[in-house]
Amino acid sequence: MRVVLPLQSLSQSQVLYGQALEMISRSRIDIALERLKEAIQISPDNAAYLSHYGWCIAMHRGDHDAAVRLCERAVRMDPYDPMNRVNLGRVYEMRGEKANAYGEFLAGWKTDSAHPAPAAQLSRMGIRRPPILTFLPRAHWLNIQLGRLRSRIERGLKQLS
Repeated sequence: MRVVLPLQSLSQSQVLYGQALEMISRSRIDIALERLKEAIQISPDNAAYLSHYGWCIAMHRGDHDAAVRLCERAVRMDPYDPMNRVNLGRVYEMRGEKANAYGEFLAGWKTDSAHPAPAAQLSRMGIRRPPILTFLPRAHWLNIQLGRLRSRIERGLKQLS
């Protein structure tokens, strides 16, 4: 059975969410967490609130496991909101899982290519080139060393030009 909330409660949760986003933009994650927690208490099935709450938990508390669970739940609830994917990708990236992060940013961009957040994250991460020795895995020590050498050579050539 779905509970219908009064309009006043719904708008109050939206105000709290807006305040949380403002606090995130000001790097006041502690206050953003409080506002998001209040908004979730009013509207527990809002995927955007859960997604941002998960991202804030990862940033403020460093609890990446809890953050991933919240963000994945938000993506399951609303897979067509690119911000849910972006927040999950950010948490993956904080956790050191760059391939998963890239996949989420790409999925967010494919969902809405006009949304600036996934495009900005993809641009920031850059495009990964194929490994130098394609018959070996990317993580093989030889590919890693040859990739580093390639980067040094390219940087040196840029400085000469």
